[in-house]
Amino acid sequence: MEEATWPRPDSHPAATQHVREMAANLVLSRALTILGGACGMVVYRDAGGRWNSDGLGLPGQPDRLEELTPVFEALLEWSLYTEKPVVVGDLTKSPWSRHLMQGSDPPTGSVAATPIAQRGTIWGAIAVYRVDAVTESMEVMRQLTDVATEPLSALGSGRPEGVAPQA
Repeated sequence: MEEATWPRPDSHPAATQHVREMAANLVLSRALTILGGACGMVVYRDAGGRWNSDGLGLPGQPDRLEELTPVFEALLEWSLYTEKPVVVGDLTKSPWSRHLMQGSDPPTGSVAATPIAQRGTIWGAIAVYRVDAVTESMEVMRQLTDVATEPLSALGSGRPEGVAPQA
C-alpha cells in the first residue's frame, strides 16, 4: 500500500507555525472568556521548536498586559517547569508579585497559569488576569486546566467535547 501524498504538517513549517499560533490564541481567548479574564498571555512552541509568546486584552477591560508581563512570564515558566497550574489569588497580597514588578504595587486582581496539553504533550502555557481577587483558587485552576487540555476541535466548534450541536 502506498503512503498518502497529501502534505504533512511537518513538511510546511510556516503553515504549521501559523496553525499553532492560531491554536494558542484560540485557547487563550477561550480561557479569558470562561474565567472572566481581562487580559492574558500565551507561550507556545512552534513546529521548529522555538518558543513564541503573544498577549491579548479583551475590549472594555483594564489593559494590564504590559504592567503584568513579568508576573505572567514567571507564572508561565513555573507552570511549564512543574507541569501544573498555579494561581496568585490576590496580587496585592503577594510579595512575590511586588518583587517581580520591581517594587511597584501590583493591581487588584488575580493571575492563574497552566500548561497547554494536547494528546498528553505539553506544547505551551496560558496565563489569565482577572480584575477580582480569587477566593476559590482550586475552582479557577480546574476551569483553566479544562480549557487548556480540551481538544482543539472542541474549542474551534465553541462547544465542549462530547456535546452534540443542537438542532
